[in-house]
Amino acid sequence: MSAFMTRSVRMSRDESRAAPQARRLTFPSAYPLTTKDLYEPSTAVAQFSTGRKHVLGLADDSKVWQWNFEFKEARLIKPLHVDVDEKRVIRVVAGIVYWPDDVPLQIDNTDADAVLIDTATIPGTGISKPHTGREDSTALESRIGHVTNHIVLESYIVFTTKLNKVFLYRTDFPLPDLPPREPVELTAFYPASADVHFEVQDLQGSFRSFAVFTTSGSVLMGDRTMLDAFHSAAHDPESIEAPLPHPRIVPALQNNFITSIAFGDHHFHALRSDGTIFAYGTDLQGCGALGLGFPEGTGPLRGLITTGFSSNATLVNNVGRQVWFDPTMHRWLAEMKNKGSMDGEAKARGNMVLSKSGPPGQDPAAVMAMGNYFEREGRKWEDGVTKGNEMGSYFVLKVAAAGWHSAALVLVDEEKAERARKKHVLPVGAKEEGASAENDWHGGTWEDIDAPWEQLSKAVLGFASWLWGLGRIFLGLTARDERVVAEREREAEQKEIEDGEDEVRYTWSEQPFPRLRMADGTVMPGEIEISE
Repeated sequence: MSAFMTRSVRMSRDESRAAPQARRLTFPSAYPLTTKDLYEPSTAVAQFSTGRKHVLGLADDSKVWQWNFEFKEARLIKPLHVDVDEKRVIRVVAGIVYWPDDVPLQIDNTDADAVLIDTATIPGTGISKPHTGREDSTALESRIGHVTNHIVLESYIVFTTKLNKVFLYRTDFPLPDLPPREPVELTAFYPASADVHFEVQDLQGSFRSFAVFTTSGSVLMGDRTMLDAFHSAAHDPESIEAPLPHPRIVPALQNNFITSIAFGDHHFHALRSDGTIFAYGTDLQGCGALGLGFPEGTGPLRGLITTGFSSNATLVNNVGRQVWFDPTMHRWLAEMKNKGSMDGEAKARGNMVLSKSGPPGQDPAAVMAMGNYFEREGRKWEDGVTKGNEMGSYFVLKVAAAGWHSAALVLVDEEKAERARKKHVLPVGAKEEGASAENDWHGGTWEDIDAPWEQLSKAVLGFASWLWGLGRIFLGLTARDERVVAEREREAEQKEIEDGEDEVRYTWSEQPFPRLRMADGTVMPGEIEISE
């Protein structure tokens, strides 16, 4: 197994198109690399965790490896004052052990490939269960329960337990002369009534955001503001003036088969069990992190709006939009955007949706209506191709996000995707929109006849071409130019093949830029019929 790390650097959009500087993650020479022919538990990494400046890896024998740009190869992490049980993969006897990013590393004199780090343990998370089956725990550990999941956020660790409780712990490194603080329970995630069943299923998050999944299908979201408020209320109650915040509930995520949420700095993607993902949040500096197109491009057709003179784009009313992977769908959007940008009947409503800043600017109601329209039409893309509970052409297996970036692992059914594309192709020879009915002929074949002056012009040009060809024979030029002629013919033939795709006409070639009715009942300007 191979893995790579890249340095995260803030770049312009043009610079970001260049290939990233990737570096293979390597191990010290004393530890043989696991390959398809050799299994080495110490280098068989079962799980990776990435931060902004480093990568951690958990090996099958419970070794913890760290890579960063200071080390040429991995360093084995050995926590001080903690006994790590290397016979079990994911359990540390002491409980949840953490160390700050700036903790000084100490060289292990007994192992040149290892570093010693001073660590802290979250109180109450070290509950153990001896072989007798009797839990040996303190009162605090009994109140907290067995830790089932934990995530590391900015300045906080959030964790859940078997008692269906959610806790936070601020990761300030404790001073030697002060006792560590106890974890704080996030009671806001529990139902108001004790009669309502509450069972934690999963916990996911990164940076400043997180989500608690329940077995009933609820997805409850929290952020740094909530964590700060609960931490302050527990340790400095007099500083709290307003009621403690409640979890954010996004209606579209509730009981909607959401399996995972990937959080970036200011956006997130929700993955459904049917392999589709939906984007939410802000696209900072129009970098494209939402996967819905750029604000100056097709993004407004998906519901992205840019306010003022900022290049940050947000989804109107924070309505989630499905991320599309089919390139033909993006071509559809691009062509419709071009129709809205051209002078003519569609120009006025195009300005309502596509204008970035300055007067008249984007109309939020118009952008919302347009986003809803293309979201609805996009869901019909594979009608008749994907049936019932079949997997679609593009099935997302996993989604990830970090910072201003997003990525997805997608399973592609190319044959089904091609059938879906062809469903939107107009038959060869299909009549273009606006073609005159007077040209239709149902009684047989017909052809256009050139005017008399056109016939005379063609005759003169034909005679001149014949005369030039005869002269070339006498001058001996034909043999010399045979290769040139053949090459030109090949080039013309290749160009015809390459232009073939451009000549394909799709169903939307017949469609104008949509004219829609907005939420308040107002109709967009124009002369065409309203697309309901």
